[in-house]
Amino acid sequence: MKLMHWIFAVCLFTASCDLILNFDVGGSVRLCQILLVFLCLGAAARIVQDGRILWPRGATALCLWILSQFIFLPLAGNWILGLMFFGLLLFTSMSVLAVVQLYGQSNMIERLMKVYLGSYVFIGVYGMAQFLLPIAGLSLPLTQQWYISGHLARVNGFSQEPSYFATYMVMGWITLLELRISKADIVQGRFWKFATIILTVVMVCSTSKLAWGIMLVELAARAAPPLWHALKRLFRHGKLVIFLPGFRVLGVLAVIAIFSVASFRFLTQHNFDPLNLLGGSGIGGTAAHSLDTRVGDGVDTFEAFKDSPFIGHTLGGTAVYRGLRKGIVITNMEQARHEWGFPVILDVLLASGIIGFIPFLVFLYATTFGAIRLATRYWPEERAKWLRALGRAMIFEWLMLSADQNLFRVYLWFHITMVLVVAYHLEFAPALASPALESPEGSYYPTFEAPAAL
Repeated sequence: MKLMHWIFAVCLFTASCDLILNFDVGGSVRLCQILLVFLCLGAAARIVQDGRILWPRGATALCLWILSQFIFLPLAGNWILGLMFFGLLLFTSMSVLAVVQLYGQSNMIERLMKVYLGSYVFIGVYGMAQFLLPIAGLSLPLTQQWYISGHLARVNGFSQEPSYFATYMVMGWITLLELRISKADIVQGRFWKFATIILTVVMVCSTSKLAWGIMLVELAARAAPPLWHALKRLFRHGKLVIFLPGFRVLGVLAVIAIFSVASFRFLTQHNFDPLNLLGGSGIGGTAAHSLDTRVGDGVDTFEAFKDSPFIGHTLGGTAVYRGLRKGIVITNMEQARHEWGFPVILDVLLASGIIGFIPFLVFLYATTFGAIRLATRYWPEERAKWLRALGRAMIFEWLMLSADQNLFRVYLWFHITMVLVVAYHLEFAPALASPALESPEGSYYPTFEAPAAL
């Protein structure tokens, strides 16, 4: 199990690596995807050893969705692309369930959670260095975009571009922030306090407009409940209670204010208009090319769905079908990248049709709001705090993907894996650090008996 744990740790730490540890074999294959093969083999050995298959919430819906993709394969328009995407979906789903087999009843669940959080801290620290070192005249490799060449970098970590970096980092930021607010034991101490600050700052430094929007949504979501209670008190009792921020909050606000003023002076000294940070969004009179392109792709994907609302074209066939509607014949992966459905949720809808989309929605619910409801049932147990944080992060990730494409982001499925593993462990495994965790005797686990051939 320790070997499997180390392998999965490497997978988590390299999940966002687009620019390194990524191999082109007719399609992009990452190191972590290669390592997942060993995890699947380890899970198969565990199933044979225990004679059971751990079946997490949402797994049945996931299998039904995969079945719909298989049924619609003849409609892919290109058998090669259709089979490639279906094979990738099948392997990804098997990997998710493999990790559940390995950790679903293991006393290493806390180590896994710490490794998962640590992977975001590692990437976040690299991103901070990527942003700060050029100010001192130094630079790190893999920096892809600059606002001021050699002086002001857009943080992208190991990702192809800052928006991909922010799409990855938002899950770690939300998870860590929620764990800190809920006072979960796993993130107590100065290290995790500074880690939360680093992830917050690096999200801002990515200059992703979508990430900034998500941060504002999170701020509003946190501020809304106390504001609502204050207003109810005003209407019921004629009193308005205003809670003044403490010294720590005031200190954070002061640091943000100083950082903002220093950044503004730095930009003006280099003759850089701060409004350029909003480029592509159409805000403040800036160009709206990015927004216009995304809206256009979203409309085109929905129009393609309306052509056949109940029957899908499979994940490999969405690009083919969109291309045909424009008179373009898609024959390889490189061409398909330009015609993927947009955003992710509409791509899945076009690929699945209403028939296949229903089980996907059930699976989506199980890993978001369903996970939060399950956590509420067991609150304030420590693992319930983990699950609530992971489920909340999953919701925000889907908000990010509402303006992005490509369902097969490895880190997205790793987060789904973490939700399913922690949910299973919370619901059916004994308390943490119990010796019984490694032994199925004396505990009830929802399982399917493995066939004798296994």
